[in-house]
Amino acid sequence: MTKIESLLLWPGLFGYFGVIVLYLMVAVFKKERLEGKAWWLFILSFLFQTSSILYRWHVSGRAPVMVSYEHYQLGSWFIGLATILGGLFYRQLRIATIGSAAVMLVMLGVGMNTYSEMDPMRPPFRSNWLFIHIGFAWFAWGCFVVATVLAVAYLLKRPGKEPGRLLRKFPSREVMDELMVKMILFGFICQGLMIIAGAIWAHQLWGRYWGWDPIETWSLVCWLAYGLVLHLRLMMNWRGTRMAVMVIAALSTAIIYFWGIGFMPESHTTLMMFE
Repeated sequence: MTKIESLLLWPGLFGYFGVIVLYLMVAVFKKERLEGKAWWLFILSFLFQTSSILYRWHVSGRAPVMVSYEHYQLGSWFIGLATILGGLFYRQLRIATIGSAAVMLVMLGVGMNTYSEMDPMRPPFRSNWLFIHIGFAWFAWGCFVVATVLAVAYLLKRPGKEPGRLLRKFPSREVMDELMVKMILFGFICQGLMIIAGAIWAHQLWGRYWGWDPIETWSLVCWLAYGLVLHLRLMMNWRGTRMAVMVIAALSTAIIYFWGIGFMPESHTTLMMFE
């Protein structure tokens, strides 16, 4: 990581931390006016992180999709993007920034301790399908994380029990139930498009669309898991607590796919590193 890149990223990190602090002040000290400031601080922090990514892209001369640090950067960035877009369309969703900021901080903290050299773009990654494949993949991840934040808030905001000041900032349980399903539907579509783009990319590289290697298999498992969530909702009308639990459980498949299998030996992502 270069010095300028670091100088651009650190204000974003402190900003995300500040978002959490502001919301805690809203909850503890009843500083309601700080809620709007937390939203704008989140956007400002996101812009700093974006600048860091764009600077790395400019200096390296390639898309930041090669090394572990870049994957954590992009993964957290798309969580921020999904959160901001959701907050623009649904004002009540802005409170989810506290959960998104926490997840992004963890991901960036882990990522900064991983390999971060600006390796050159390797031949297998020099394909236009790369941008389609990875773009849809990370946007799906962002949607799934935001949906999980809403699902956790749904479970904590139990009926018949007076919610804390912070939980009261979240939408009603009925609204959260609808929003988390909408986020999953959008992520499910993106995940499906990612699989299609990945299959075309694989055909260009190896002459086959599907090989059942670990990362391909788990991308399908993840997609089917969220497909099951949507099926239970749309066809069997699952709502409420059991739907929230399903949303949280489904994230485990995304975590395994995005952060586990992709770095294992014999996955096609690992093999491409050495071609």
